[in-house]
Amino acid sequence: MADDFSLCMVSNTRMAARAITRRYDAYLRGRGVNATQISLMGAIQMLPGSTVSELAEARGFDRTTLTRNLDRLEAMDLVDSGHAAHGNGRIPRLTGKGETLLVELLPLWRKAQAELRAELPRGAFEESLRVLQRLAAV
Repeated sequence: MADDFSLCMVSNTRMAARAITRRYDAYLRGRGVNATQISLMGAIQMLPGSTVSELAEARGFDRTTLTRNLDRLEAMDLVDSGHAAHGNGRIPRLTGKGETLLVELLPLWRKAQAELRAELPRGAFEESLRVLQRLAAV
């Protein structure tokens, strides 16, 4: 009997992640940032003083992806970075322009969240998040 790769956790989570990302990106189209970048901006705001490595670990970013997007946000003057007091860690923070843009984009992010929540049965959105968080901790 052959394995059924349509049941592969890797493939299914990647397909779901791509579909969800496309949904958020559609709301953000024409705003200058994508779903990954607004998520990074939110992480910077939620975890002030965190190094790039700490942000990557806390929010599940691949460090290379985080750095590439951070560089883009810095080039757009939405984020700037300082150096950690100890070691050579980079500590990103939102600029005034970045804070303003994040506030402007939050209603769009909330609409994307609400749309996904509405497409799932009652309670499934929250349960999906719990399952994903549990899997991330494995």
